[in-house]
Amino acid sequence: MSGERPREMSRSPSSSSQSTDITEPSLSEHTKTDPSASTPTFQRWRPAYHLQAPSGWMNDPCAPHYDPDTGLYHISYQSNLDLKNADWGDIAWRSATSTNLLDWNLQHEPRLSPDTHYDGKGVFTGCNVPSRDASLTYVYTSVSALPIHHTLPHPKGGESLSMAKSFDGGKTWQKYPGNPILPSEPTNLDVTGWRDPFVSAWPSMAAKLGLDPDNTLFGIISGGVRDVTPTTFLYSIDANDLTDWTYLGPLVNFGMNLRPSRWSGDLGKNWEVTNFLTLGDAHDATFSRDFLVMGTEGCLPSALSSISSSSTSPSPSRPLRGQLWMSGSLAAGRQDGSPSSSLVEMRYKFGGHLDHGCLYAANSFFDAKTAKHIVWGWITEEDLCDELRHDQGWSGLLSLPREIKLQTITNVVWARSSRLESITSIELEEDNYGTHTLRTLASEPVQSVVEQLRQRAVGRRARLSHPLPRRASYNLAFNSDDVQTTAWELDCSFRVSKRCSQIGLQIVHSRDFAQATTLSFEPSAETFTIERPSFRSSNSNAPINTAPERAPHTLFTTANPRKGTGHEEEPLHIRVWRDNSVLEVFVNGRTAISTRLYAAEETIGIRFFANDNSVFGTSFSASSSPAGESQLIYAALWDGIGV
Repeated sequence: MSGERPREMSRSPSSSSQSTDITEPSLSEHTKTDPSASTPTFQRWRPAYHLQAPSGWMNDPCAPHYDPDTGLYHISYQSNLDLKNADWGDIAWRSATSTNLLDWNLQHEPRLSPDTHYDGKGVFTGCNVPSRDASLTYVYTSVSALPIHHTLPHPKGGESLSMAKSFDGGKTWQKYPGNPILPSEPTNLDVTGWRDPFVSAWPSMAAKLGLDPDNTLFGIISGGVRDVTPTTFLYSIDANDLTDWTYLGPLVNFGMNLRPSRWSGDLGKNWEVTNFLTLGDAHDATFSRDFLVMGTEGCLPSALSSISSSSTSPSPSRPLRGQLWMSGSLAAGRQDGSPSSSLVEMRYKFGGHLDHGCLYAANSFFDAKTAKHIVWGWITEEDLCDELRHDQGWSGLLSLPREIKLQTITNVVWARSSRLESITSIELEEDNYGTHTLRTLASEPVQSVVEQLRQRAVGRRARLSHPLPRRASYNLAFNSDDVQTTAWELDCSFRVSKRCSQIGLQIVHSRDFAQATTLSFEPSAETFTIERPSFRSSNSNAPINTAPERAPHTLFTTANPRKGTGHEEEPLHIRVWRDNSVLEVFVNGRTAISTRLYAAEETIGIRFFANDNSVFGTSFSASSSPAGESQLIYAALWDGIGV
């Protein structure tokens, strides 16, 4: 659960303890069953191919998993019991199933409702647990006291751990009679939060602790130790008795607001929805690293670049939080009787942002069907003021499913501007040739989903222009005939010259080019920026946050020491998915930014640009030096995806 809205529930919970077997509308059909769906305000900014609730409020993805018995993918999400209520409150789980991760069957009735003494204030985030009794098993945070927020005293036992099972493939669910299986946080700790369980096998942790990997699962519950450290609390679980949890201690202990550099973000004061996973190197079967993916609360304003720049601005501002990841080594913990005592701890080595924009509460699972780690995040509605959000009747959605993997680049010589050693989001390994092998975490939309989205789309390639026009020009590579919808994918790649000060693309929204969404890379600053169009409203009481999104990004240069063929910098590779007001951007696979476009209903076209500095007053041309001219290598557009 994302605890940035510490308000009381808006009405008393329902009395039903389990859902019934119902006929479920598909994602494309659910709008037909909701009377509000026909209103212009409901449809104005609503996406077409992203997964979201039928209406009303939604937030964290919960319990994603694949059921091999039915061939179905399952995902739940937090939702207000009242589908007409676009505010946080009365939090229950609603669910969806799919055979392909794209076409989802939504159910309107909650799967798990806040209807008992231990979860009457909310069924918060949880996960699927591997079970051995032919059931689907979920564990979740059961809430009996509100408000809960990391800045407030934590109500002892206000958050507990409960379990629910389904023996009919997820159609109906029964809560465990012995709930809660853990009634409260560890008794000796003053915590800032204790919620959002994640459970899985973890062979490297089992090996570190000398436990049987075949009969041991590990669970983590996110939060923090007040005034000490954000963390996730580690438990071992008997795989044959999922109610048997043994507390091992806080998994990390590196103090408050650790911020290794701009590349790694602010690890905050409290964590939410932490996942652990082990990623291997596709080119080296012996290599692996352990990772945590977590939402970080209580970040310092100086560490964030996408919040409203002025505290006096009437526009909505985003909470001080981030969606981060870290990799670390497992080591013996400190057992000194202090609140941070633990049998084992993960020591920070390198880390970064899973997403630099408005995505939060990422939740993942290992898909045994495809052998991929797949993650969803909650894309928030926080840039929209309450008045407009209430008018549209819904809030929030889930991102495209993304594959998380280890990105490896060999024979690295240098980055565009920074020293390699100063980039704290990468791990470096020096090789025998004086170059480095570089590894970092990468994520992009699952390829099978990408291919399905393209099936009915119209694909086009842009004409290549040499040299690229400057940003101030009015050239369009794709015009309004090419971009007829607000559901499209763009894949483009640039060669960035050493003289380039800025390069990227613009989505043009007005015929005078005054309104545009600009995606640009500044090589010297090693920064990727999304500038969003301003929102023009006659009602000054209905503002929208359109502050730019910024992320650190660089390009790496490699050498081939065996062939002696010189140095080559990787291209700037940008992939963009637009779905009406939703924009998901991925740069070189390792930098992701999700954002919202509320002033971009019209698309005049898409243009590409590069500002190459001149030398002695003369711009480089194609006939001079390849290093002197930036080039568009290719650009492909698929318009009308998923529709």
